[in-house]
Amino acid sequence: MLRHGHHVDQCITISPDLGKSQEVAGYLDLREPLDHRQIPLHTCNTYALKEDQDGDSIRSLGMDILFVIGWQRLIPDWFLTELRLGAFGMHGSSLPLPHGRGRSPMNWSLVQGRDLFYTHLFKYKPGVDDGDIAGVQCFDITPFDTCLTMHYKNTMAMISLVDRLLPSLCSDTAMLQAQSEDGATYYPKRSREDGLIDWTASTTTIHNLIRAVTAPFPGAFTHLDNKDEFQLNIWKAIPFDEQMVFPDSRPGEIIQQFESGDFVVQTGSSSLLVTEWEMTSGPTPKHLTGRMLGNAGRSIKDWGTLPRPQA
Repeated sequence: MLRHGHHVDQCITISPDLGKSQEVAGYLDLREPLDHRQIPLHTCNTYALKEDQDGDSIRSLGMDILFVIGWQRLIPDWFLTELRLGAFGMHGSSLPLPHGRGRSPMNWSLVQGRDLFYTHLFKYKPGVDDGDIAGVQCFDITPFDTCLTMHYKNTMAMISLVDRLLPSLCSDTAMLQAQSEDGATYYPKRSREDGLIDWTASTTTIHNLIRAVTAPFPGAFTHLDNKDEFQLNIWKAIPFDEQMVFPDSRPGEIIQQFESGDFVVQTGSSSLLVTEWEMTSGPTPKHLTGRMLGNAGRSIKDWGTLPRPQA
């Protein structure tokens, strides 16, 4: 915004402590970059903006227009009504809205193996991602993407949208398109526990989960020797091979470990090469070949019907 000659009067954020307690993935402390640019910073007491003190202090700012970037909570109605021009935010999905409203759309798009992502700039309403759309930027989801590279692409898509649309939004001349409610779908919330790996699933399914929840998210995990106290996080892996078969190996069995520490695991369909991993509880083992990875008796969540493209 500054680079294109626009003036930013205020930034509203939450403290590092609140970011940590609310488990905000990829939280960034904005104090230093804002101070460097002499932009005032307002820090809220609550993430949901439900305290009277937050309401009173935000009202005193007298804001005209608000851009909501990376704020993972609904903006309350009282805040929306205070804005002369409204609040504008971003939401993306693997198909244009109203498909894929809701939570964690980039993670879900990777989990589901989608190949396109649509970032929308829209005007906020009190509902969930249901506001009128000002613009859309599409980008590829490649087999090499992770949730981190998706965030890079999404950042560039958001910058492009704001650069293009900010003048008309500030002058209240932007052409907004209302969303249809026909075919509206919603992604459910994901949590840290949803990174548990089911080794009986296909190699593709497991690989998609790992790249969908790697850093800055908590990561995909499993349990060495199928014991709860030995948790192993997998940060990076690739499908290994479909021609070599290991008939005596069971899903979750480590077929081979190499001198580098990388290891190959039997899946429900073929094999997976794990190239970045760490023990998050229990000692780091020196030898893994022949040992089992499992869910330590935990159940794998059945998500039921997730948003999918219509046939």
